[in-house]
Amino acid sequence: MLGLILWFNLALGLQDSSALINNEYRYDNPPIYAEIELHAENEWLDLYGIYKNEMKKWDSVYFYPELDSYTIGANIDLGFMDFTVEHQCVHPVAPFGRIEQTLDSSYNKIEVSFSSKDNK
Repeated sequence: MLGLILWFNLALGLQDSSALINNEYRYDNPPIYAEIELHAENEWLDLYGIYKNEMKKWDSVYFYPELDSYTIGANIDLGFMDFTVEHQCVHPVAPFGRIEQTLDSSYNKIEVSFSSKDNK
């Protein structure tokens, strides 16, 4: 029986980060973000999803969404060994029908990790 516990986390914050692409183009991440994280888990299984929206302040009190990132994954914890499958993608947001220079990326991960410490 799976018997999953559902829980969430909400984060709002400020960030200062950038990326240099091919030593030519510098992308500065928007300074404001909101992130929602959802989990369904039990003792050995964690199914999760994370949504993050990055935005900048625009024209008085309004916010200008610029970048969305999505992460979905599953982790199986066997005590001394963890198995993780994860996908993340980052996409520009097109407010008002236009997209400024921005990031568009993704990754897929399959990972097996071993530990000398039993996490159970």
